[in-house]
Amino acid sequence: MLALAVCGWLTVMLVRTANPVEAIAYGAIIGGALGNVLDRIRFRGVTDFLDFYAGSTHWPAFNMADVFVVGGVGLLLIAPWLSAKFQTGT
Repeated sequence: MLALAVCGWLTVMLVRTANPVEAIAYGAIIGGALGNVLDRIRFRGVTDFLDFYAGSTHWPAFNMADVFVVGGVGLLLIAPWLSAKFQTGT
């Protein structure tokens, strides 16, 4: 499976990083991806149970594994900014 190969690559990146923010981001992405892989193995599909509406507008359904993947990617994107901010102390 492609997801397992990506998790393997992200694990290598996790081990190599010296940045704690990046480590948290990689861990969140790996955890979310593995959660979705386990759902696919156990239930033959991913169960999306979070479903929100804003008035008549429907947001696509998702699950907590998706939250961790998207949150981890977002954190990975802002990791350089966060690291610089913490190093300068501002």
